[in-house]
Amino acid sequence: MQLDWYTCKGGVWCDFFKLDLEHRYLRKLEGVFLIWSGDKERSIVKIGQGNISDELLDLRKQLAIQAFAHLGLFCSWADVSAHRRDGVEVFLSKALKPKITDSLPNASEVSVNLPWEE
Repeated sequence: MQLDWYTCKGGVWCDFFKLDLEHRYLRKLEGVFLIWSGDKERSIVKIGQGNISDELLDLRKQLAIQAFAHLGLFCSWADVSAHRRDGVEVFLSKALKPKITDSLPNASEVSVNLPWEE
């Protein structure tokens, strides 16, 4: 499945702590997201799904995420329909092995492209 991963203005990866999560477009968006540190040597911190704005806002408050702030955190997200989100999250989690994990949904993997892949 081909996803359209979002970037911020200018086509750059969004700074996790500076992203305007109250933006009217972002408030309505549902899908999957990635949070990572590093540019070329990426270290995946968290993968999740749901209402992008609500989920990222909640994660900003978590100490486990804040512990990575000094590394500089980036994020991206993609629209994914509700019936495919669980499978996409399972695929991304198994492929990228995030540092912070929750229990994965009980779903078959849905293979997708990664944000930094052409």
